[in-house]
Amino acid sequence: MDVQLFIKKLDELYENRQLDKVEPFFTESLKRAVKEEDKAAQFTVLNEMMGFFRDTSQYQKSIKACNECINLMKDMGIEGTIDYATSLQNIANAHRAAGLLQESLKFYNKTFEIYKENLHEDDYRFASLNNNIALLYQEMGEYKKAVEHLEKALVIIEKIDGAEIEVATTKSNLGASLLELGQVEKAVDYLNEALDTYRKDEVKNFHYSAALSAMATAKCKLGKYEEAVPLYEEALREIEVNMGRGTAYHITEENLKEAKKYCQGVKDTKISGIELSKKFYEEVGASMIKEKFPEHESKIAVGFVGEGSERFGFDDEYSRDHDFGPGFCLWVTKDTYEKIGEELQNEYDRLPKEYMGITRVDTKMAEGRCGVCVIGDFYEKYTGFRQSPEKIADWISIEDYKLATVTNGEVFRDDEGIFTDIRNHFLCQPEKARLVKLAREISAMAQTGQVNYGRSMGRKDYVTAELCIAKFMEHTMKCMFILNKKYTPYYKWLANGIKSLELLPEIEATMRALADMGDQRKAWENYSYSNTSINSEDQKALTIEIIANLVIGEMKRQGIVTDVTSNFLGDYVGVIMNKAEYNRNEVIDEIIKLEFNAFDKVQNEGGRAECQDNWPVFYVMRKSQYMTWTDDMLLCIRDLWLENKAKGWNMITEKYGRMMEHTAPEEYKELAKYFPEKSERTRAIVDQIAEIQVNWMEDFAKQYPKLATQSRDITSDFDNPYNTSYETYLKGELLTYSEELLKLYAQFIIDLSKNNKNLAQMTIENTAKLQGYKSLDEAESKLK
Repeated sequence: MDVQLFIKKLDELYENRQLDKVEPFFTESLKRAVKEEDKAAQFTVLNEMMGFFRDTSQYQKSIKACNECINLMKDMGIEGTIDYATSLQNIANAHRAAGLLQESLKFYNKTFEIYKENLHEDDYRFASLNNNIALLYQEMGEYKKAVEHLEKALVIIEKIDGAEIEVATTKSNLGASLLELGQVEKAVDYLNEALDTYRKDEVKNFHYSAALSAMATAKCKLGKYEEAVPLYEEALREIEVNMGRGTAYHITEENLKEAKKYCQGVKDTKISGIELSKKFYEEVGASMIKEKFPEHESKIAVGFVGEGSERFGFDDEYSRDHDFGPGFCLWVTKDTYEKIGEELQNEYDRLPKEYMGITRVDTKMAEGRCGVCVIGDFYEKYTGFRQSPEKIADWISIEDYKLATVTNGEVFRDDEGIFTDIRNHFLCQPEKARLVKLAREISAMAQTGQVNYGRSMGRKDYVTAELCIAKFMEHTMKCMFILNKKYTPYYKWLANGIKSLELLPEIEATMRALADMGDQRKAWENYSYSNTSINSEDQKALTIEIIANLVIGEMKRQGIVTDVTSNFLGDYVGVIMNKAEYNRNEVIDEIIKLEFNAFDKVQNEGGRAECQDNWPVFYVMRKSQYMTWTDDMLLCIRDLWLENKAKGWNMITEKYGRMMEHTAPEEYKELAKYFPEKSERTRAIVDQIAEIQVNWMEDFAKQYPKLATQSRDITSDFDNPYNTSYETYLKGELLTYSEELLKLYAQFIIDLSKNNKNLAQMTIENTAKLQGYKSLDEAESKLK
């Protein structure tokens, strides 16, 4: 087979952009070379194939060609030669493009070994190898190593006459790596030099498109999105012509969309503070942290949380008078702060104040909202607590707007998870605290709107009457946040905030209507005030009653109140407080009674089960479990039982039915249609929880084997129609939980795991003590 003719025809296909004809040409050429037993020709064809399939994102075909080439080289006996090493470099390139980075690194390192033994250090092939391994290090995120290899390549190539395009390619790659290290100005210099060279060349290749994309990225990092857009557009055209619409095309297409989005955002000045902060961190801050603090990068949490309308998403053109602009927060532990805190703040202060055409306005009032802060100090600054409080009284003492301040915004990165873990716990306000705060707002609504507004109008004290309306509106909006289980922001954002609440959306329109209502004095000219009646001529008074009725209805829907006896909000304050001051043991007993009543009604195929008549054992087993639960979990499942009881739905029947998915799958197919559908996400959460609890049970069985034999088989491997494992029983029960309860339960399991506690051991220990044993050890020793 004529190899030179093969190369010539292949070049013609590339030059004429006939990419659709390249693969058939390869296939035919390889068949001919194999038929002629021309191994040298096969070697050439396979090397060209792996490169073409790599560049057109056909990675499986590329790796297949690599493997065939490796086997061929063994047959040819050329291992350890220059040709072998050069082919290994092509194979490494293909593996790198396919995402097989470690395999790629092995091939590159082997190539270096062979080249060092056979080539002079200034040989051009070393430049090519350094260039290629630099691309791998870029993929691996090791940009300093990438720069080192690219600089070595550049030293070699610049000495070679006629290698202008190769020099440009190396400079383009250098620019891309320097961008990742935050050295934007240096990167732009290299990229400009590369682009100048490429544009002089009549025939462009895919390296030109890479330089265009890198320059566009540099413009984005500088916030110059209008300049980035045409560069991305030109890169797209070049990629399509040279490589088709593969991975590189789609990545560049997405980058173009983002650039256009932010470009439009700058034009319209509508980009939000959170979007601006995140973009500034991703484009400018992340590379600074990576370059300056590589050993501590994973210990720095980054985000945009705290004071200011932009953290809540409430910012607009009127709120940009202070602290608006490019900036973000960095949170570290005390230990990390002692090591790098001041230096990290100094580097943060050196970041540009202008980005995307927006300049940050620093004021004394906004001092400390961005930059470096110790994690505990951040939470203590706003709430008075370094971690979420344990006592209900402490939760009640923290005003909601302070809790909103530490849970708003967005966390961009938190590898250690310390900041996010504390944040998540602050998001989980105990139900008792929520109810107490609700009672306060309900009481205030009653006093300001339903009592004192009428009195003030009756007295013709119109100033106080207007004050009552304003306060009623404020307390109503706070009440809306509480009923939606959200923290109430600072008063000036209440009206904006209630627009996004799911429950009682009509309240927002009612608030606006109340604010727009005119003076109501005429309605009181001939009206004799009475504290037992409402002036039906006063539109504000009637609107207050409409709002009260809506609030009472929502409280009933949530099970906070049960009997609606009047429209006066004050009548329900005591009811809410009584619900808040619940007795834990009484609630547990109530839940167990609800469960047993449902259990008693379950119909079994083989008749009534013996355990259905054994209340004492049922009580001990269920109480052992619920004694481990948090108050919020108990209240949530109690309400779930009451809700399902009212609907006539038996959760025990559902639980046993769901177990059959594992114990009797054929019968389950007939039953499944009767059960509430569960999402794949819910099932995944249940599987993860079950995996943790099964591990706990297995650990318990190793320590207390006799007690463990009193329980079910642990894993679902033992399931059959007559035997249900601990794992399957657990999954069946979890799948009956509401989304809210499952969320609480998942957090409960996570917290136990973090604190090295074993729920199986805690539960069985409760069982042993309820049965009269002093400890697990005593119970274990007395079992035969």
